[in-house]
Amino acid sequence: MRSLKLVRGRRRPAPRAHFFWRFVFPAIVAAAGLAVLLLAREGGRAVLDTRFETVQEPIVLQPDEPGYLELVGVTPTLLSLHTHNGELSGVAFMASTGIDAGGGIVLLPADLLVEPGVGLAREGEFISDVYTRGGVAAVEQVAEELFGIGFDEVAEMTTELLAQSIGPAAPLPYRLADDLSQPGSDGAQRVVYEAGAHELSAADAAAVYGFRNPEEADVNRVQRQRALWESWLGVIGRSADPAASAPPPASPLSPFMRVLGSGTAVVEVPPLQSLVDDPAAPPRYALGDEGRSWLRAKVLELVPWPRQPESFQRPRIQLLDGTGDPSIRDALAEDVVAAGGVITVIGNAAEFGVETTHFAYHRAELVNDPFTNTIAIVLGVDMALIELGEDTPDVVDITVTVGSDQAAR
Repeated sequence: MRSLKLVRGRRRPAPRAHFFWRFVFPAIVAAAGLAVLLLAREGGRAVLDTRFETVQEPIVLQPDEPGYLELVGVTPTLLSLHTHNGELSGVAFMASTGIDAGGGIVLLPADLLVEPGVGLAREGEFISDVYTRGGVAAVEQVAEELFGIGFDEVAEMTTELLAQSIGPAAPLPYRLADDLSQPGSDGAQRVVYEAGAHELSAADAAAVYGFRNPEEADVNRVQRQRALWESWLGVIGRSADPAASAPPPASPLSPFMRVLGSGTAVVEVPPLQSLVDDPAAPPRYALGDEGRSWLRAKVLELVPWPRQPESFQRPRIQLLDGTGDPSIRDALAEDVVAAGGVITVIGNAAEFGVETTHFAYHRAELVNDPFTNTIAIVLGVDMALIELGEDTPDVVDITVTVGSDQAAR
């Protein structure tokens, strides 16, 4: 039997590892491990430091819910001072009571006698004298006291600017009751515009607006001005495109004439009291008691939500419904404004079911003020219940919480 002999070969050494696996790869593994450690530590910190803010949905109250409040938007108004050859030729107050509802224009003659102490007026001064002495700002103060409100804008309309405003509506149909004359170089009177029917260009319409015959009472001119406004509004209202016939957007009159021309508008002059001092001179005119009463009533009609004047303070009222029936509150708004207040906030009390109207002042100096107490008297509030309320935002002086006792008024 043949024996098997195990033959062992010679052990050969393994080849040397590549440089990458011996040095580079271990460094990569170590770096990766370090990166994982750092990321874990920073991630943990990020989680621990995370602040979760509470998301709060705003609570939107409806007008019929307790606690609802709303800032009152004022009725848009404009005081337009018309000047011709550097002199005041008339004052036009304009109010827009709604986008489609129209509004009104109230005219005052430039030579309206103003009582001393009304604004900056002095003894025996016309509004035109106030303008000559103090300019637009001085007339604004006088007008604020006459109308009892502030104005959104006060603008000076020269004859040239008025012509530009009338331009898109021209020619204006117009009828003159009398000749308009002026002295020539030789002193003789020369008729510039004859009495009768006219189709006035924009330049002529603006010139007629400021024109005044020698020794003519200014009430005649203001009536011509009234007729011109009515003609102008009529052209805009009859136009197929009222916006195209209204004054250009750059004119301060533009937003008012757009609304008044397409809605229901009135143009009026208050009743004037004639003052004849010198029979040989043109009569002077003042408002008088009747005119002042008429003017305040007309402003109340045209401006249900007046602006606070700049030259004096009207109490700012927060008018709240405490009954759950807002019609009771709303019926008092006119009384509050007529008594001298300006309603700046309207809404609901924190809770309904209030029986007795509550009246709270938010400024200590108003508690015993006879002017502001007039509002409480007009509303029939028990004066013993009036108190000093908490501080409020700088838009409210008095809070009136309407109770069910007002339903019987």
